[in-house]
Amino acid sequence: MPAADPPVTDAASDEGAPPRPSPPLPPPRPLSLASALPFWFYLAAAVSLLALLLPHILPPSSSPAPLPPLLRGHLAEGRVLKLDPAPGLFAVTSHPAGIGGGGSPAHRVLILSGLAAGSLSFRRVLSSLSSRGVHATALDLPGQGLSPAPPAAPAPARTSALREIMGRGIFHAFEHLVQTGEVPYQEEAPRAAAQRSPHAPDEAAAAVARAAEALGLGVAPVHLVLHDSALAAGAAFASAHPGAVRSVTLVDAAASLPAFPAAVFDVPLLGRMVLRVPALFRGLLRLCCARGVGAEEAEAYRAAMRGEGKAEGVVEAWKAMNHSFQLGEWRGSSEEVRRLPMLVLWSGSWSDMWIDEGKKVASALPDARFVYHSGGRWPQVDAFEEISGLITEFVTSSEEAAGGHIE
Repeated sequence: MPAADPPVTDAASDEGAPPRPSPPLPPPRPLSLASALPFWFYLAAAVSLLALLLPHILPPSSSPAPLPPLLRGHLAEGRVLKLDPAPGLFAVTSHPAGIGGGGSPAHRVLILSGLAAGSLSFRRVLSSLSSRGVHATALDLPGQGLSPAPPAAPAPARTSALREIMGRGIFHAFEHLVQTGEVPYQEEAPRAAAQRSPHAPDEAAAAVARAAEALGLGVAPVHLVLHDSALAAGAAFASAHPGAVRSVTLVDAAASLPAFPAAVFDVPLLGRMVLRVPALFRGLLRLCCARGVGAEEAEAYRAAMRGEGKAEGVVEAWKAMNHSFQLGEWRGSSEEVRRLPMLVLWSGSWSDMWIDEGKKVASALPDARFVYHSGGRWPQVDAFEEISGLITEFVTSSEEAAGGHIE
């Protein structure tokens, strides 16, 4: 008997029928550990693994690497001032053309650069200022840039609990506890008169004063330019030597919000890796300091930080910042400081958060002139002509208001 043909369905007959239900979706897969963990966990794990393998990938060389040409040239243009007491400071000065030939005296500008930036970052500003007739000097604060690292503070003396137990016997602890109520065999507390950090703002200001005297800048007031984290040290210098300062210019200056992320170098493995891999260091500068920094310039900053004790000095300077510094309180701290003409140069393109920080500075200094510039947190790198032009204009107008040129 032949097989029956399959039933023929009429497509037209299904037109009025309700739509067929869609097949049920598969049940959701449970979240795996890989999808639940955040991305930064994997990034941190990868960074840690790479840091462990880094000594094998890039073995340390027996001889120090030669300095990059940019850093070597900058070192040749300046000198390390031998100060007493130490530490010494590196200084570079740009003289305007024609001053030695009977030209008119130049306005004197003293620049203090921020954390890890150093006078190297201001080299083009110095050249531009000198071409505009300004005598400009940049100092590297203690332990930063090309300034030598300060001597390490001696470790506090400690007693050995084991040696004391062996000398006096184990039952001496119970007798001492009963008689005095104190637990024996403890380490001695640090001495009350501990040595102050040379990176502290007041100590750095004292070093700046000694450097200014060694450079001969004490003969007339200087126009002080403070960049980034140099604000607190510069403010301390102006307060301690009010007659030595003619005006103050703040360039994206914040006492406790430096552009350079020193905290990265406080993590041993991560800091070593960033310092040893040029691309990582350059990316860090572009992300946090100046988007327009080039490979050659970034390599010069990296070489400066790879010097003996330099990375540690940057971290110590970051830790020694005065987080309680209040710009408005300093402005009103004395009549001499209150009378100082002030200019604030601030990045108007870096980030909304940084613009808000600039508004706080403007409110703390209502009588200061406030100008937005087109550069980043290190505008001396990517907007040096604009910065030098604004400084020259302000310095000249301050001198005219004070009644003439520097003698």
